[in-house]
Amino acid sequence: MSVPHAAGTRRERRLAERAARHDARRRPQRRRTIGLGWLTAFALVAGVLVVAIAVLLGSRPVGSISDPVSVTSARVPVGLPTNGFALGRADAPVTIDLYEDFQCPACESWSRNVFPKLASNELASGSVRIVFHDMAFLGQESVDAGRAAYAALQQGRFWDMWATLYANQGRENSGAFSRDRLIAMAGQLGLDITRFEADMDSGSARAAIEESRAGAGRAGISSTPTLVIDGQAFAGVLPYTEIADAIAAASGR
Repeated sequence: MSVPHAAGTRRERRLAERAARHDARRRPQRRRTIGLGWLTAFALVAGVLVVAIAVLLGSRPVGSISDPVSVTSARVPVGLPTNGFALGRADAPVTIDLYEDFQCPACESWSRNVFPKLASNELASGSVRIVFHDMAFLGQESVDAGRAAYAALQQGRFWDMWATLYANQGRENSGAFSRDRLIAMAGQLGLDITRFEADMDSGSARAAIEESRAGAGRAGISSTPTLVIDGQAFAGVLPYTEIADAIAAASGR
């Protein structure tokens, strides 16, 4: 009776040892499976975060990451009649034909130092009116500024654009009259930008500048600014008093 019992005992021990070895092989596999699961979950979460950040950055408005164009607006004195390229009363006894290039530093000086006195005196009293002629001979930005002035003319704001262009003048062909800045000036004046751009790019704008330059050539004008008062040309930035005297002589006073 003892032999069968011993055999049964050995068999039980072998079975127990086999089960223990089997468990030992399985336990490390379970640990690896759990570790890979955590790594997979972490990778999924990280991937979602990366995608979310990319979407947020990609949907950011362009205006929030680029500097806005900074320009200054200016206007001619309120109350002065305007009609296209003409400023002042239509029945004024004296007309000044003003030849300029918007990039011309002397023209900017004239607009700042002489024009305000004419506006306060002869223009306000109705004794003179000014008619602008664009020479645009100093480079592409002169042409572009002239086209912008023409586009403003189509919305009845030529003279305010005239003043604004001089308020924003920089070195010749340095970017002061880039397209973005010209559009920003129109925006400052409250113009319809869609219409402004269409008019600025039109063949009519180009033709107007070409005709104005041709007219200056026919009149013998070769520099800016030049004022023609009663047939007499005054070149350069002359003192206001000299211009006022010429206006008085032309009007017969």
